[in-house]
Amino acid sequence: MYWSLWTLLQGCLMFVNGLAVLNNERFLEKYGWGFSQIGGGSNNMTEGPGALKTQVVGLLHAVAYLRVPLIALNSLVIFVKLLFG
Repeated sequence: MYWSLWTLLQGCLMFVNGLAVLNNERFLEKYGWGFSQIGGGSNNMTEGPGALKTQVVGLLHAVAYLRVPLIALNSLVIFVKLLFG
């Protein structure tokens, strides 16, 4: 089996799908990665050890807004896989 750009794009899509299904209340808050534990965006942590965590939490919340485009992309990938195998 060979790697192609299409395989890489499918892998990225699956990764983003995994991030999109994480529930803030049931999973992220439980482990300290929730939006309320960062401060709701009020404190500006741009340096130090908390900066990476703040950026990751921001990414997780941004991906949550991409659910509708993700449905369209997943449908497109399924359609292409059905047509071309």
